[in-house]
Amino acid sequence: MFQPRRQDRQKGDRTVCFSPEADLVAGVVLLPVGVAALREVRHVREVPFAALPLLFALHQLVESLVWFGESGDVSTCTAQAATTAYVLFALPVLPLLVPLAVVLIEPPGARLRVAPFVALGAVVSMYMGWAVLDGPITVRAEAHALVYGVSMDDRVLWSLLYVVAVIGPSLLSGSPSIVWFGTLNLVGLVVVGLLYLSAFASLWCLFAAASSVLILVHMRSLRSHPRGKQLVGAVAPRADR
Repeated sequence: MFQPRRQDRQKGDRTVCFSPEADLVAGVVLLPVGVAALREVRHVREVPFAALPLLFALHQLVESLVWFGESGDVSTCTAQAATTAYVLFALPVLPLLVPLAVVLIEPPGARLRVAPFVALGAVVSMYMGWAVLDGPITVRAEAHALVYGVSMDDRVLWSLLYVVAVIGPSLLSGSPSIVWFGTLNLVGLVVVGLLYLSAFASLWCLFAAASSVLILVHMRSLRSHPRGKQLVGAVAPRADR
């Protein structure tokens, strides 16, 4: 069984207090957004997509515990559990959950164009799940970010497949709000990749969490759409002849 390992903080990393605050604020702000999105659910197919803001909120709150573990404010056991939970959601869970959620909420005629991303996400999820469970997971604090380490072969290839699986379905969606969700995440990915690649898992997940507000926008648009039930797979009643 693996154990997350803490790495010593560099001497120059003094301005680390912003990140736990950012995680806490993002988590607390997104909690009511997540609850509101779930309250808009009218069909079981909507649940995975509507649950994303709440899951992202909890994810950010978990990372705040990782930060507090780095500073010694929580027990080592709590910090290790938080690190494991954070990495498991970020790496094996998201590449399968996001494409599945998008496929389920798309209207029947649009599902085929995003369905291949579910298969890709399943493959990425299995490999990254094995990499995480095989361990070890390392984490270290840097200025304004946490840097997680998981041992992987062909890291660039699997990172690219991860990005395609997580972002691709949203970009191909037939809903403008879902496309915007994917677009903002793509922009965040590029920005984080260019400015702070080593802390990608931490910073991009924070960006994705913030952009998940668009999921609430989409869920409310379903309710206001005159044919909202058809958007999640219900069959329209046949008109009397």
